[in-house]
Amino acid sequence: MARYDANVEGVRSVFLKLRTRSGLTVERLDATEVDVRLLAELPVVRRRVRETGEPEGEAIVHVVTAAVAALDPTDLLIADAALALGVLRERVGSAAEFGGLYADDLGERRRALAEGWVALHGLLGATSDYPAPTVRSLRGSIETRTLGVLADRCVHDVEPVEVPAGETVGTVVVVGGATTDHVVVADGWPDVGNAVQAQSFDVNPGGKGLNLAVASRRLGLEALLVAAVGGDAQARDLVEYLRGEGLSTQLVKETPGAANPQALVLVDPTGQARYLGWMNELEVSLSREDLQAPGVRAAMASADAVLVTLEPPMETIKWALSVAAKQPKKPLVLLQASPSREAPQQLYRLLRGVDYVVGREGELRALLSDPDSPRNVDELARSLLALGVGAVCVVESFGCRIRSSAISQDIEGPPVPLDDAPGVREAFSAALIQKLIQEGTGRSREQALNWAIAAMAANPTLDEIAGSMPVLDEVERTLETDESLENP
Repeated sequence: MARYDANVEGVRSVFLKLRTRSGLTVERLDATEVDVRLLAELPVVRRRVRETGEPEGEAIVHVVTAAVAALDPTDLLIADAALALGVLRERVGSAAEFGGLYADDLGERRRALAEGWVALHGLLGATSDYPAPTVRSLRGSIETRTLGVLADRCVHDVEPVEVPAGETVGTVVVVGGATTDHVVVADGWPDVGNAVQAQSFDVNPGGKGLNLAVASRRLGLEALLVAAVGGDAQARDLVEYLRGEGLSTQLVKETPGAANPQALVLVDPTGQARYLGWMNELEVSLSREDLQAPGVRAAMASADAVLVTLEPPMETIKWALSVAAKQPKKPLVLLQASPSREAPQQLYRLLRGVDYVVGREGELRALLSDPDSPRNVDELARSLLALGVGAVCVVESFGCRIRSSAISQDIEGPPVPLDDAPGVREAFSAALIQKLIQEGTGRSREQALNWAIAAMAANPTLDEIAGSMPVLDEVERTLETDESLENP
């Protein structure tokens, strides 16, 4: 049974009253007899007024509109029509047909939504799991439930961070996983029938795809995560976290009623980690229709780089590599070779489109049909280069051994009091791509590698993996410190 929250119920009550007539507008807020103090007192509204100097009414409309835009497609359409906010029109452009979705009369808006149910979902690149509602059902329980979801988001969510124009240095699309990480740090692992006390236990947002997206955004890239999550409270926490990091969630598919993917991360005091994952692929995955949605296609077409992990189903991985290679202006493509997958031969014909493959030596060996055949890193790299990969990056111990047709170099990492740390390869990959996009691929690749290695060492941690992804200043500081140690 859902926990009663007086603040959420109060805000829902205000929304139910404001949906009549022309909906939620600044003019309505200024003239209405409805008590809107609960909206004005929302922390996110107060913060916006404080930071932007906007009038209270404008701040309320902005915050509610942003919250509606972050809802799943069906709830977005219901709330957008009920409050006449224009979210769909803003997303797809005024040339689309909306009927009376934004009419001044609530009844007319309901009729337009009911009659255009399938077509309006199509404008969002989505399909509904539910049949088209009637005007009567919208007026009854459906709008009440959706406005409750919206109220909960407004009360508990942080406002999505807006990226000022010109701040980002490029756009990346990340295709990977978003999981709930259960991170256990312990000195060792028990034998059968024994117990070991852990040093710490944390539950955090995770998944290599999510980590890559967060790392990319913190380094100044516009990052879009293509992933699937469940429909439970943990999935909602992930979506909230992404929005708080300034990431769009429009390409993150939420699956109503499904448990969110989970991962158990076992970390020893040296930073070495073991992973046990459950992606719930039977319920939580991206379908072919999801991947063909207009928003996903547009994101791939405009991307400067595409970063892919081996977390999604194999068909999704193959789709991502194939689509990236076929773009008229081919983006940089990086494959994070983790977690290891069965039958990696399915990817071989697509590896010619991969510019960089990144992983531990064991993860890279797992890409081969005979992982034990190469006697050393050079032979391992030659096997992968023969399949068409542009460059092989063996990333371990905060350093990188890179092999390609143009470079063969071992770069040691800066002194870090750990052997490894969860998430460092995601920090490396995001920083490498960021520097290549910013400086241009014609510049020194060694500079980009040094930058990526500094990103790994900038903020190592044993537990909060996504939260450890570095920002630009931290990478710069680490690089400067390392250079000063080398040249006292």
